Amino acid sequence: MILRRAFYWWLFPSAVILPAWLLVGWAIFGGGGWTFLGLLIACPVLFIAMLVIGGIVRARRSVRDAKAVSWYDVGLLAAWHLSIIAFGFFIAGVSGWIAVLGILLGLATFWVSLWELLVETRERVQQTFDAYERAAQPGAMGRPDPGVVDGGEYIVIEERRDDE
Repeated sequence: MILRRAFYWWLFPSAVILPAWLLVGWAIFGGGGWTFLGLLIACPVLFIAMLVIGGIVRARRSVRDAKAVSWYDVGLLAAWHLSIIAFGFFIAGVSGWIAVLGILLGLATFWVSLWELLVETRERVQQTFDAYERAAQPGAMGRPDPGVVDGGEYIVIEERRDDE
């Protein structure tokens, strides 16, 4: 549960930290000028993608209630974030493959998160619909038991006229 909660709290800070890591990694490990130009395009796209995925994950009621993501989310987010961190080292000959892996993992994370949101929402709506149907059946809301005495509170307002 600690790991799942850690990923819950890491969702939105990672949208800033990981793109910034790519720029820091480029400066430290000596990426070229074309790489920097690519990062100027890729970092904002990565930032927006991470915000969207974080929003989809947090939109699920089960995630908000538990303040913890699912194990599917943990696996996919961990793999995706590790691929972004690995890409930031700009290892010659491997960076291209790591970038492709990161893009595929990002897409997988998006679609799995969206699927989990849709399934959970459908189940919640179905439960609500079933409850309304049960309440609408004949006899479901019949007369109260005659043995039950109303224990409610009544307020009596007296009006007095001055002309009487």
